[in-house]
Amino acid sequence: MDKLDYLYQDAWQHTTKEVDQSPIDIQTKNLKKGDCINVDWQGIGPSALTVKEKVIGDQYYCEGQLTLEEKQYQLERFHTHQGYEHLIDGQSGPAEIHLVFKRPDGGTMVLGIWTKLDEQAPILFEPVFLGRSNTIELMDMVPKNLKSVYTYTGTLTTPPLKEDVHWVLLKEKLGINPVDVAAFAQAYPHNVRSVQPLNGREVLLRNICSV
Repeated sequence: MDKLDYLYQDAWQHTTKEVDQSPIDIQTKNLKKGDCINVDWQGIGPSALTVKEKVIGDQYYCEGQLTLEEKQYQLERFHTHQGYEHLIDGQSGPAEIHLVFKRPDGGTMVLGIWTKLDEQAPILFEPVFLGRSNTIELMDMVPKNLKSVYTYTGTLTTPPLKEDVHWVLLKEKLGINPVDVAAFAQAYPHNVRSVQPLNGREVLLRNICSV
């Protein structure tokens, strides 16, 4: 199956009327402090995986439930990007993981996870990408030292750029093994959308009240 060509991504902005798009560059000096956020991870754990090839990129369908502020969000799927889509003060890194949830109101929330190289980290993604594993421990994608998140409203990062997407980006990074870094580059090379104008949107830094 032919995949989305990121060389022509400038044309994607015309697939929606929404001007406040994603991803963005998180400028830490411009952040506003938000209220702390209650997070319950108890519904996130081991899950079977069903891989579906799509033009926008392979999607790994899985099951789980995340509770934010006593509201339940149903996990539908995850996918990965080689490199950061959301930059941090203009800086990128090995990969960004997106867990896509259905909100209680029927909309979409995406949990974004930045990664960093860690030679001691267990190999997590390569067996999945190569089809050697059809299960995954979802909590292995969550950094152990998680303390805070960034939140803002935007779109999905692939056409048709679905609107009114609530983004929750984990501030702390997930350490990933060099084998996984190479697997990202082999399976999904350069599948990163350029950052979009903020257009006056607020990006909040919120501490986690509970984990």
